Amino acid sequence: RTRIVACAVTVAPAMNWMLGSARSAARYWRRREQGCPTSEVGGRFVRSRGDAVSPEARSRVLVATMCLLLSVAATWALAQPDPSQMSGIPRPDQNLPDGVITVRVIRGSFANNVTGQSVELRVGDRRLTEETDVEGRATFTVLDPGERATVATTLDGRVLESQPFSTPGRGGVAVMLVGARVEGGDPMSGLNPTSGQVSFGPDSRILIELGEENIEVYYLLEVLNVADGPVDPQPAFELSLPAGAHSGTALQGSSPSTIVDGAHVSVSGAFGSGVTPVRIAYVLPYSGGSLALSQVFPADFDQLLVFVEKWGAMDVASTLLDRRGEMPAEETGGSPLVWGAGRRVGAGQPVLLELSGLPYHSGWPRFIALTLSTLIVALSVWGSSGVEGPDGDAERRALLGRQREKLFTELVKVERQRRQGKIQATRYGTRRAELIAQLQRVLHDLEDGLAPVETLTASAPAEAPA
Repeated sequence: RTRIVACAVTVAPAMNWMLGSARSAARYWRRREQGCPTSEVGGRFVRSRGDAVSPEARSRVLVATMCLLLSVAATWALAQPDPSQMSGIPRPDQNLPDGVITVRVIRGSFANNVTGQSVELRVGDRRLTEETDVEGRATFTVLDPGERATVATTLDGRVLESQPFSTPGRGGVAVMLVGARVEGGDPMSGLNPTSGQVSFGPDSRILIELGEENIEVYYLLEVLNVADGPVDPQPAFELSLPAGAHSGTALQGSSPSTIVDGAHVSVSGAFGSGVTPVRIAYVLPYSGGSLALSQVFPADFDQLLVFVEKWGAMDVASTLLDRRGEMPAEETGGSPLVWGAGRRVGAGQPVLLELSGLPYHSGWPRFIALTLSTLIVALSVWGSSGVEGPDGDAERRALLGRQREKLFTELVKVERQRRQGKIQATRYGTRRAELIAQLQRVLHDLEDGLAPVETLTASAPAEAPA
């Protein structure tokens, strides 16, 4: 709307001048065709009414008409919206039936409808799929208004997704998803990807940063497809992270088709024309001052480029790097870097990087501390369960002997109480059985000296009064 107003303000004076000239010329030729007298004075034609018209009036009419048409065409061109700026923006449409969502998929311009394209409607945990018709539209009907929803499709290897919106109650919602124009040839030829090869562009690089006895490795790859349409690489775009790597993840800005599953990385679908970013990161621990990092990539490097965060005497070496240098902190805005650049590296060829001078903590202090701790615990256990000497055996036998005499005395006392009728029969039987059992254990201990000593004071009942 702003561009239309600016254009109108710019061309309005010129249009007024052209319209005035056209009206004057039209009056002249109309009078001449009607046979009105005219005279030539000083090279100008003068009609009987005194109105003067230039001899070049007819040329002025033609020029004015052409300029007017060009101005209208320029205004119309400026007023045309850019479809890509409308992509993914939900628009309420009261002309649609209640609860209807339409998704139009185009490629580059309104003239290039994409037919037979699968479109997915995501409402909470539900997924609904429809295909576009001959007008490039997929239609959905929802039953529950007010739910959070998005629509998405994958076109030419790129995921197109809308902004979140609420499912309509009254009226509907119209969404347009715009893919990139396929340059050259028929725009519809990009519907079916072809098998081919992709490579890593010159901006692809490997970045290595230091952690706490580990390195953080970043693969910042720009996958380049020089074909006119989408390419499905053969073999598939897959790679396995080095042994010991963990915490693999796809970074922000990477292609939505990037999948990291443990140590396995893949990019699903085809690669569209141009550059597709693939950015992944992982952590690789180390235990010494050097580390060898080996990685096989599924595509050719146009130029191998490596950056390593420098710490002390750190350095990176590889037979694939023929140029090296350093970047101070003033240039990087952070830590200093060591960089290396090399020639083209083919797909499937291992990229071997040897890092030296890595900072690490020696394992000897930790090993010595663990050994001493284990020795101390073992001595403590051995001391607490040591074998008693001869003096200990004698004391134990003496204690068992005193217990035996005490048990005999208790047993005699119980028998005396029974004869005198001072203890009930039930109590007598229970107490006598306890004393005999304890006496048997003490006699057994005296024989082998192994059983623990039991204290009888707690279980001995008070003596009945005589």
